[in-house]
Amino acid sequence: MATNDTKQGVYYADGKTLAKNGSQGLIHLGNEVVFLNNLRQLPLVANQAVRIGYNAVVNCIRGRIELEIGGTLPTEESISPKQKVKASSGQVILLPANKLLQPMMVSTDVEVGILLVSDKVLREVLGPQFTLWNRAMFLDEIYVIDGGLWINGADNYARTFFQSIDSEEQFRLYRELVLSFLRTMFLMICEMLMKKDSKTDAAPPQEASTIGEKSIFDRFMLLLGKEPSKRKQVSYYASQLNVTPKYLSKVCKQVSGKSPTRWITESVMDDIYLMLRNTDLSVKELSYKMGFPNSSFFGQYFKEEAGMTPLEYRNKVRQT
Repeated sequence: MATNDTKQGVYYADGKTLAKNGSQGLIHLGNEVVFLNNLRQLPLVANQAVRIGYNAVVNCIRGRIELEIGGTLPTEESISPKQKVKASSGQVILLPANKLLQPMMVSTDVEVGILLVSDKVLREVLGPQFTLWNRAMFLDEIYVIDGGLWINGADNYARTFFQSIDSEEQFRLYRELVLSFLRTMFLMICEMLMKKDSKTDAAPPQEASTIGEKSIFDRFMLLLGKEPSKRKQVSYYASQLNVTPKYLSKVCKQVSGKSPTRWITESVMDDIYLMLRNTDLSVKELSYKMGFPNSSFFGQYFKEEAGMTPLEYRNKVRQT
């Protein structure tokens, strides 16, 4: 179900809502896979931050796209190359589900192919390779890769094969056909991510991690992304994962180099950034909605992380 809650500044879109905005929206596997070929079918509005409840692969066939990822202020001084995403013809934008996005610029001649895949389906098609995707999105922050013939071939396949299907009943092996296509495409993406990551000098923290530890970290990140009220104790997330808080802390540090508390704080801050950008809620209202005991504690929490008060952040965002 799609929600467009202007009070919270959050937009979680389902496939049917996305597709109904244009004639070329195609939905598969019970609303968990969506193919679009019109960027304007996505709920992207200039100067408004959004979240989309799908992992996204955006093949930029023509034109240019610029997005800001995360909640930092849109100034040259505060945005690192990993937070400001630019893609032009021949490049592919990769986005994890529920990431905080803000469109900066879309050229008038833009032409794209967009594949949206739920976490559930992505985990199914990638299996143990899901860790590669998670690492690229949350640790290495690799959001743009070069496309080429393989991604254009996958784009053409989606446009021709999927559009030729009138209903799921047309093929007895419909689900298997779709999952096979997705597995091939996402394995190719993982191959590109590994090649891109191999060019960096830094040794990734998770190289010494076991498969079990990586799986727990992946599940923690999925849970954190879906949790509507994220400012909870580590013990809450540990109980949801059936592990002890101590073990979850060990796993997060081993795999990502960050504690679970740090991941929770960054996710909470993204929620606050979103509401400060998109709503006119007062600091008192925001503190209540985010589950803080009072507005004074909320303001102190925000200033320690952002280096300014909530109102200073809101004013600077709107000035720029």
